[in-house]
Amino acid sequence: MQNQKSKICPPARAVIIDKGDILLCQRLDIPINFYFLPGGHIEDAESAHEAVIREVKEESGAEAKIKRFLGCLEHSFVPGHNSICHNHEYNFVFELESDELKKDKELVQMEDHIKLVWMSLEDLDAIDFRAEPLKRLIPKWLKMDFNSAFGSHMTALN
Repeated sequence: MQNQKSKICPPARAVIIDKGDILLCQRLDIPINFYFLPGGHIEDAESAHEAVIREVKEESGAEAKIKRFLGCLEHSFVPGHNSICHNHEYNFVFELESDELKKDKELVQMEDHIKLVWMSLEDLDAIDFRAEPLKRLIPKWLKMDFNSAFGSHMTALN
């Protein structure tokens, strides 16, 4: 991005799959209807592992645990409706599992600005999904083993 100072954000994102469907967040508080992975900003002095677990709990009320690291996507965009605070992200994406987050259980909606929904992985191409490159990367990452690809001195890796 030329002539524009980037504001960088490192969100930790969750991929939660049940019966072939993926759990997504649908944005409700702006005029643009789009979807994104559960998760959010990594706070100061917080590890990516801690952030993704905390964010999933804040959004769904559910306990979850990290199954594995899937990948990291660097993504830049023009600031606007999808973010007024930053325009450059390093998305740390983890596969999570939860006994409480299942397709056959009612989803608890903990935050007014988002709605949690289940969607088929095949339907990602048909929706406005952000960050868009994750549409291609998530299915690819789910087929690979990246368990040792992410390390942090802030969290003991199991």
